[in-house]
Amino acid sequence: MLNEPLLTGERDELLRAIRHVRNRWRLRVGLRSIAVLVAAALGTLLASSYGLELMKFSPAAIIGFRVVTYLALLAAGWWFFIRPISRRVSDEQVALYLEENEPSLQAAVLSAVEEAGKGKRERAADHSPELVHRLIESAAERVRDVDMGRSVEQNQLQRSSGMLVAAGLAAVLLFVFGPAYLRHGLSALLTPMADVEASSPYQIDVLPGDATVARGADQTITARLLGFEAEEVNLLMRSAGAGDTVERLPLIPVENDAGEMVAGTYEVLLFDLQEAVDYHVESTGVESATYTLDVLDLPYVERLELEYHFPAYTGLEPRLVEQGGDIAVLRGTEVRLRAIPTMGTAGGMLVFDDGDGETLDLIGAEDGSLTASFVVEEEGFYRIDLQAPSGDLVTASPQYTIDVLTDQPPSAMFIRPGRDTTANAIEEVFVEARADDDFGLYSLDVVYSVNGGPEESVSLFSSGGAGDNALKEVSAGHTFFLEELELEPGDFLSYYARATDRNLLQENDDVKSDLYFIQIRRYSSDFRQQQSQGGGMGGAGGGADARELSKAQREIISATFNLIRDQEDYTDEEFQENVVFLTLAQGRLREQVETLIRRMNSRVMPADPAFRTIQDILPQAAEAMREAEDELQEQDADGALPHEQRSLQFLQRAEEAYEEVMVTMGGGGGGGGGGNAQAAEDLADLFELELDKMRNQYETLQRGQQQAADETIDELMERLRELARRQEREAERQRRRARGQQSTQGGGGGQRALAEEAEEAARRLERLAREQNSPQMMDAARRLQEAADAMRRAAANDDNLGFSEAGTALDRLREVQERLGSEQRGRLERDIQEQLQRANRLADQQREMQGEVAEFPGLPDEDRAPALRSMLEQKTAMEEEVADLERSIDSTSAEFRRDERDASRELQEAAASIRDNKLKEKIRYSRGLVRSRPGETANAFESEIGGDIEELAEMLEEAAAAVGRSEGDRMAQAAEQTRDLIRSLESLDHRMWQEGQEGQEAQPGEGQEGQQGQQAQQGQSGQEGGQQGQQGGQPGQGDNPSAQPGGVDGQPGGGNSYGGVLGGYGWGDRRPGTTVWEPGDIRQWSREYTQRAGEMEGLRRLLNEEQFEVGDLDAIIQQMRELDDLRRYQDPEAIAKLQAFVLEELKRFEYRLRREITEENEELFLAGNEEMPDSFRDLVEEYFRSLSEDD
Repeated sequence: MLNEPLLTGERDELLRAIRHVRNRWRLRVGLRSIAVLVAAALGTLLASSYGLELMKFSPAAIIGFRVVTYLALLAAGWWFFIRPISRRVSDEQVALYLEENEPSLQAAVLSAVEEAGKGKRERAADHSPELVHRLIESAAERVRDVDMGRSVEQNQLQRSSGMLVAAGLAAVLLFVFGPAYLRHGLSALLTPMADVEASSPYQIDVLPGDATVARGADQTITARLLGFEAEEVNLLMRSAGAGDTVERLPLIPVENDAGEMVAGTYEVLLFDLQEAVDYHVESTGVESATYTLDVLDLPYVERLELEYHFPAYTGLEPRLVEQGGDIAVLRGTEVRLRAIPTMGTAGGMLVFDDGDGETLDLIGAEDGSLTASFVVEEEGFYRIDLQAPSGDLVTASPQYTIDVLTDQPPSAMFIRPGRDTTANAIEEVFVEARADDDFGLYSLDVVYSVNGGPEESVSLFSSGGAGDNALKEVSAGHTFFLEELELEPGDFLSYYARATDRNLLQENDDVKSDLYFIQIRRYSSDFRQQQSQGGGMGGAGGGADARELSKAQREIISATFNLIRDQEDYTDEEFQENVVFLTLAQGRLREQVETLIRRMNSRVMPADPAFRTIQDILPQAAEAMREAEDELQEQDADGALPHEQRSLQFLQRAEEAYEEVMVTMGGGGGGGGGGNAQAAEDLADLFELELDKMRNQYETLQRGQQQAADETIDELMERLRELARRQEREAERQRRRARGQQSTQGGGGGQRALAEEAEEAARRLERLAREQNSPQMMDAARRLQEAADAMRRAAANDDNLGFSEAGTALDRLREVQERLGSEQRGRLERDIQEQLQRANRLADQQREMQGEVAEFPGLPDEDRAPALRSMLEQKTAMEEEVADLERSIDSTSAEFRRDERDASRELQEAAASIRDNKLKEKIRYSRGLVRSRPGETANAFESEIGGDIEELAEMLEEAAAAVGRSEGDRMAQAAEQTRDLIRSLESLDHRMWQEGQEGQEAQPGEGQEGQQGQQAQQGQSGQEGGQQGQQGGQPGQGDNPSAQPGGVDGQPGGGNSYGGVLGGYGWGDRRPGTTVWEPGDIRQWSREYTQRAGEMEGLRRLLNEEQFEVGDLDAIIQQMRELDDLRRYQDPEAIAKLQAFVLEELKRFEYRLRREITEENEELFLAGNEEMPDSFRDLVEEYFRSLSEDD
């Protein structure tokens, strides 16, 4: 050391430099040691964590690796940090180290330090203090020149720092982004005071853990895997009386309400616990703690019986469920509960909604059971608590679910004609209404009015109030004898169907169909002939279009009627929005009528008597529309409806007067007839001008609505596919549960979730069916609701009946898919018809254009420019229309290329004809031709264009005829028609014999409501889907002289001979000898039999085209013709025989037809009731029970 007081300033400076270099050296060594230590610790922790993962973080592994890790860290810390950093370094070593890193010092510092460090005794005698002074001074100066050695260790310090940062960053990245077990291992290893079991990331949480249960009770064990997943989870249990024997039971995954697996959750049900049990759960080496289930002699529900007493209006018999639990019944059902406990108990109670609801005391019986009853009004839960020997109430059952099945309102619609129609004042118009309800209909009526006057109702079906007579499906026809209503051309008859639910206490028990119109036309063919000649209106084609005004008004009336009918389904805001829309629509139509009136007054001769009627009627129509607008602005839709109907009557009368003018003034043809003919042409032009605008608006709106409906159907189809897939899985799960006799507690959640989704889809489908007036979609919506109800019943039963209900729900879903698939295929026919209409409209426009081009050369000079401009504008619009029609045809052809090959090929040829004939190019070229070469050349070219358009229309007609041309589709269509015929005929027969019995009981003078002026306007038929299964088995051949060989079944005069027709419905004795029919009824029934015979003739033609043997059908049709004869009805016995023959033979024919369609499926497709009779329920349950035992 520099221990002498020489040159104190220079010596201190030199010492500071030595200390600074020594500290930098120690810093470098320290940083490097820490970096190495971090790397060693990281390696140790990684190895330990991996070892813990291999050993599943068992307690022994955690303890062992903690010891190993701590020892390894201590050793690495001593070797890599403490040992290097504690090394002593002398001043001479530091000086030497400094000079090695700074060669410019030239050993001056080392010599100065060595010389200064010698004591007096060590120095030589010739020691020179002055020389030592100069040596130290020179060393200090040189140290100052190298900045006190600050550059020493600079690079090494940076490298050591980099090594430390890299090691630290690697550690952070590995533990943050590496496998989870690294983080879990780090936590377990570096928290030595933490509990060993709590430190493990892999745990099994077990419920209920330690618990006390009643002897004989069932107990669910639920295990939740924390931190890991496994395919196999097992319960290891040892009973108190089993010694060391350990029983292993597998746990099954738990599903949530949506039918999806709950990740990492498993359960198993222990049945009939009789003694204490020690148990734990293990999976892939991970074990839970060991728990104990203590068993005490506590009361528990060994068996639960439920007896359902349904509301009286359903007509359903009480139903006993021997192994009860969850409840899924109709609102208002009385549930009588009987609980059989495992031991005697002084009493108990029913607890609803986990104690939040009411409670009911259980009443003890002599046999030790306990009973209670309650009426299901809302959804919820319930459990049973029983009194223990200590007097306390203990939970004695799982918590069960109560589901309420809603009584859906009935549906009502017209399937024939299902649209607005026209007729003359003496025609007979046949309509057919269909209604159905899930628990039976009370009545079905047709309500009609003339010109918006007072409503009259005609009863088509009435159940008579007896519960066992309830029909779930009614199909009834009615004939309007218009001559008896004393109608005139321009009048209209509006009608709708009204179905009433048997549950008269429920809100909205009356359901109305859409409103339809029968417009009364002139009884004359003059106008049709006039139109076919193209005369009178100069080829304007306005006669047919003139009815667009009344058509628009009918749509407004229908929309108003629907708004009133469905008002309860709208919120106040939605109702107001719809009323505003109707107000605008009515106002727009009124403005168009007023514009037409003004133009008529300015262009048509106002003094001509032939036009005076139109000019007098149209203002009245506009005034009635204005009054309707005023009512709508006051949000009074009911008040607006009469004014809307009155305006419709005026419009239709104006249209009839217009047609009369066209016929009268245009009789000369070819646009002749002098001034009156010119006035008629002007009038036609006015109608055409206004109606073109309106037609374009309505077509655009209708096309947009139809596109939205198509998209909804596509969306529902995708949703139904998903529902069917999930229901199939749920049915398999239900089968496993039935086979294993597992508890329903929590097991029906997936079914209930599916039921809710199915109900939502059914509501959407029903709304769409109403909007589209589609009986097929309405039937699909009904079946979808049936599927949802079956799902809820399946959720409430864990036995074989639940499995059967799950299968029923799956079948219903598949049926709905088939019906919607058929609806999708029906788009093709609709699209082709729309394209055909557009092509026909183009043809009409081209005929008008030909007339204008022919007349163009003879026009005065002042009229030529406006006429030319009008023609050019029309041709531009026609060219655009042809291009758009071509794109539409190509799109339709491509969409249905796979399913309808014949029709798709015809459409391809139609689109190709547009391109091959250069139709667009010809129309474009004809614009220049009209300007440059009017006359014969232009006329010939226009004729060629017209021929090309007519060729396109013919090809589209061929495409329309090709829809469903494939044999399979047409045969399936024939089978469905046969089934519908069977249902309709059974419906009619049922109604006839019901009316006959009621007729003999009625007092003289009594009759149906709404018979004024039309006694025959009475219903005649009702049908419950599937009563015909009782028809078979009549003995022998009848002796009806009109029957064919092998014809009418039954014995003459025998009361049981007519069981197929009369007794199959459960209506009691309907022997012909007790039947009394009214003349008006007979006329209605004869008219409907005529309608059915016509439908059967159409079926015969269809099958004959498919080369199917129709000899049997000929015999049936011949017998049907016998029922047309009104004289036949004087002999009810003969009528019964004819009905029996027709129905039996038609069912046999259907069976043969369906076997032809698919020989592999020989199921008897009779139109039968799919409800399971109570007498067969036990047999079915026993059958499924045997199946599950075989599995």
